[in-house]
Amino acid sequence: MDEFMKKYHEQMDKIKLSDAADQAILNELSKGYTQNKAPHRTWAKRNLSAAMVTLIILVASSVTVFAGVAIHGIIIQSNKAESQIDGIGAKVNVGHSYYFDLLAGNDGEIYALTDNDYNSELTDHHVIAWKSTDHGNSWETMLLQPEELMAGSSLRAGDLREREAGIEAIVIFSDEEKEHTGEYVVRVYQIGADFYKELDMEEVYTQFENQDNLFTVKYVNDNIIALAGPEKCLLYDLNSEKVVKNFPYDLTMGFLKTQKQFLVYGKEIYTCLNAETLEEQKPEEGLQEFVKMMFEKNNKEVMPPMAVWKDTIACATKAGIYEYKSGEITQIKELFRVVHDGKSFNGMWPMCKTADDLYYICTLNGFNMSLWEIDGDKEELK
Repeated sequence: MDEFMKKYHEQMDKIKLSDAADQAILNELSKGYTQNKAPHRTWAKRNLSAAMVTLIILVASSVTVFAGVAIHGIIIQSNKAESQIDGIGAKVNVGHSYYFDLLAGNDGEIYALTDNDYNSELTDHHVIAWKSTDHGNSWETMLLQPEELMAGSSLRAGDLREREAGIEAIVIFSDEEKEHTGEYVVRVYQIGADFYKELDMEEVYTQFENQDNLFTVKYVNDNIIALAGPEKCLLYDLNSEKVVKNFPYDLTMGFLKTQKQFLVYGKEIYTCLNAETLEEQKPEEGLQEFVKMMFEKNNKEVMPPMAVWKDTIACATKAGIYEYKSGEITQIKELFRVVHDGKSFNGMWPMCKTADDLYYICTLNGFNMSLWEIDGDKEELK
């Protein structure tokens, strides 16, 4: 953890503040993290000035992953159309959130996992998952956060999957232990259309040494999830609620679930597991070369986002969109600078590929987190 904080502060020191930015806020932001107080995203959402929000976006969209992780859940405005939430009477803009995950359904629909607690517009039933059947032009609500969470709770990370019974999510929340106290506890939930379950994280937090060290989660198979901290990744059985495996991990790495394997990747593939047996394997040579090439195409600065559709792996880099299938690498298209503002794509930005060969990619531009729809001919801001 000391090494992580050293790298974190090194990156924060590189940030150039504008004249309008408040240095005192930056100092408090950093101090709050090191003292394991309220998470950056929650504290910042309530207190940051406009100048500081600009700074946060620069950090979150930095090519450096270390700085981005600490605050990558900051709430950012976007351009989504408003959606009516049944039975509540409040309209919430899907884009008033950070996108934590995108998922393409089998019938061409897309799903988004977001945190919609911007300015506490909803106090009882925060929507966390949305579905669009018209290419992101309109959205319907899918999943709600558990009712027992406090109004000030916020989503830290999550992952979606599609099952026969519908969409499910595994999510990490930061929740006030007691209302208005400012003391937070980290909770992990399974959430479906008609159920939710809080998972026992005692063993996980013991191995991570602190609950705040848990920052991301990913499905591995039907019963196993991966929980990651700054120095290690734990595989956790949803049925027994026990840790079944661990391996080294750091904040320059991301996850990728293929049809048969679970990969930890960055500059290369670091860990390759059989997704069902959890046995370690060597990745196929072509896939290893693909991951290395994608890092190079992303200006050798940060792991790029990747997504899987059936037997195809799609990747968004500064140079364009690429696909890997059956050992072959194909460049689908170049991307105009307007999509990514000249920055390298960050692996924390979700993306998906649909059945009709559309790509949905999230990017940070200025104050906005934007969702782009991309095909072979055009890029469209949704």
